[in-house]
Amino acid sequence: MRRRLPAILAVALLLASGAPADEPGMSIDDEVGLLYSSQMHFGPDGIPLVTIGIMEQRERVSVSCEKGCELSFVVATDGEWERKTAETEAGESLTFKVAEAAPGQVQYWCGVLNIPFGEKETLKRAVGAWRERGEKVQVFEAGSVFGIRGHVIDNRVYVLAIRPQDTEEKATEEAAKVFTKTGSKTFVHAYLDRRPSGKIWVQADSALDLVTVRPKDGGLVTVHRVEFGQGYRWHGFEDRKFSGQILVTLGRDGRLVVVNRINAERLLEGLVPAEIPRTAPMEAIKAQAVVARGAVFAKIGTRHLLDPYLLCASTHCQVYAGVGVEHPRTSRAVRSTKGELLFRGSDLVDSVYSASCGGHTEDNDAVWSDPPKKSLRGRPDMPLEAARKWLPLEKNLSLWLRSFPPAWCNLATHNKPGIFRWQRIIPSAEMDRLIAKQKPIGQIMAIQVLDRGVSGRVKAIRVVGSEGDLVVQREWPIRQLLGMLRSGMFEVGVELDADQMPTNFHFIGGGWGHGAGMCQLGAIGMAEHNHDYRQILSHYYNGAKVFRLYSDCMVLRSERDTAQVDGIDEEVAEDGGYEGAGK
Repeated sequence: MRRRLPAILAVALLLASGAPADEPGMSIDDEVGLLYSSQMHFGPDGIPLVTIGIMEQRERVSVSCEKGCELSFVVATDGEWERKTAETEAGESLTFKVAEAAPGQVQYWCGVLNIPFGEKETLKRAVGAWRERGEKVQVFEAGSVFGIRGHVIDNRVYVLAIRPQDTEEKATEEAAKVFTKTGSKTFVHAYLDRRPSGKIWVQADSALDLVTVRPKDGGLVTVHRVEFGQGYRWHGFEDRKFSGQILVTLGRDGRLVVVNRINAERLLEGLVPAEIPRTAPMEAIKAQAVVARGAVFAKIGTRHLLDPYLLCASTHCQVYAGVGVEHPRTSRAVRSTKGELLFRGSDLVDSVYSASCGGHTEDNDAVWSDPPKKSLRGRPDMPLEAARKWLPLEKNLSLWLRSFPPAWCNLATHNKPGIFRWQRIIPSAEMDRLIAKQKPIGQIMAIQVLDRGVSGRVKAIRVVGSEGDLVVQREWPIRQLLGMLRSGMFEVGVELDADQMPTNFHFIGGGWGHGAGMCQLGAIGMAEHNHDYRQILSHYYNGAKVFRLYSDCMVLRSERDTAQVDGIDEEVAEDGGYEGAGK
C-alpha cells in the first residue's frame, strides 16, 4: 500500500544494517554493497544494466518525474527496519539532503605493476622481485568477470602495490620516488577500507530511502542542476533527463551521489551523440557505437573502485548526457549495431578512443598503467606508404609537429584549426602557479621529457624548479599539470630573458586526447573516403573483429548466416581487410 510522505522525512542509510531490500533475502547492506561492487546485473531481456555516476559531492539534490515518481526506501521504526514505497505527482520536485554523514575510509597505495589475471607465475616472480628490494607487497584484484549470453568477459588483473598512505597526495609522492629510484612505471591504487554512512533527508510531499526513484509509466526522471565539463571552459550546470532508475546514495566523502541505473543499449543512445557529431558519416557513427559499447564493458571493475557506481558520465569514462541529446541518426547507428563488440580471439578489446590522434595513435601501456595489449598498438593514421617518410617519429618529431601530413584525422571535414596541430604559450609566472598546485618547487626553469611513446606522446617529464624537481608520469596527469594541454604529443621550449631566466614556455603539439585506440576524426575521414565501420575498426584495433553477442532476435541463425570463431558467434560479413596503416 502506497502512502503520501510528510514534508520532511529522515531516511537512515546505515550501511552495516540488515534491512530488507527489493530482492528476497537481500539486506540494505547488500543493496548498497552491490553499488560499490563490480557485479553485473541484467534486465529481463538479458541486456546488461549499468550504473552511471551523474552527480556527486552534493549536500542537496533535486529530482522530478514528468509522469510522477515511484519511490522505494527503508525506514527504522522502533528499532525495526521496514521497506516502504511512495509516489509523487507528475512534475513534483523532490529534494534530498544529507545529514549525520561519516565519510568512508580510503587507503592509497603506490602501484608498481598490473599483471593479467591468471598469470600466477608472473605474479609470483614479480612479488619476489619487489620483496628482494625490501618492499612489503600487497596484491589486489581489479576488474570483473561476467557472462553475456553464455560468453565470458574477463578483464581482471592483479595489482601489485607497496607503501600504503592515508592521502592520494602522499601516495603520488611515493610513486614518484619509486619511479625515480627504480625506473619502474608507477601509479596510485586506491582501496576503500570502509564505506560511508549517514542519513538522507527528503523534503517534498513524497519520500525515499537508499533512494530508488523510478519514473511512472515509462516516463523520464529529471535531475536538476547536473554539473558538467569540470575543469574545461564549457563547465556549467543544467537539468538533464534520464530513463531507467535514479539512485541517491552516499559517496566516499559522505555527500550525496546520484546514479543512473540503465539498460546498456539505451545508455549508448545518450552516450554516442555526446561523443561524436551527429552530422558525421553513418559508418563513422556505427564505429563509434561499437567502440563505445566495448568501452562500457571493458571498464567495468577497473574504474571508480571507491564509488557506488561502475562508470562516470564524464570524459574520464565516456560522456553521457542523458536522453536530452539523443538523435535519430545516432540512435539508428546504436540499434543497427546492437550487441556488437570488438574481440581479438576470445578476448574483449578495451576499445578506447580519443578525438584526434594527430596522425599517429599510441600504445595503451604508454598512456595508462595497463599491461600492453596487442589490439592497442600505436600506428600511423594513414596508409602505410604515406607514413614511411615520417617513421620512426622519434627521429622526425619536430618536423612532424610542424607539418600537416595526409592523416585521416587531418583530411576529415570535421577537423578544425587547433585540433590536428596546435600551439600554446604559457608565461613563466603562470607555469610557476600551475606547478605549485601539485608541489611548490620555486620558479620553473625547465621541463624535461624523460620518455616518449611510439607516437611521440610524453610518458614522463621532470619539471626543474629553483627549489627542487617534480617528476610526473603518464600522459593525462602531465596534460593536467601543464594547464590542460590538448594532448601529450608535444615539444616544449623555453624563452629566456637577458639574464637567462624563463619568460615563456612554448608548446607545439598535435592531436586532442590520449591517442590510443580509435581516432574519432580519423574514423570520420575514413568514412568520407568510403571505408565502412568494420574496416575503420580493423584499422584502429590491430587484429580485432566485430562480433554480435546479443540482438533483438536471439533465436539460432542458420549456418549460412553465422560462423563460429573462438566460441563466439561472428556474423559472416566482408570484414574488409583495410589496406592502410600498419598492414
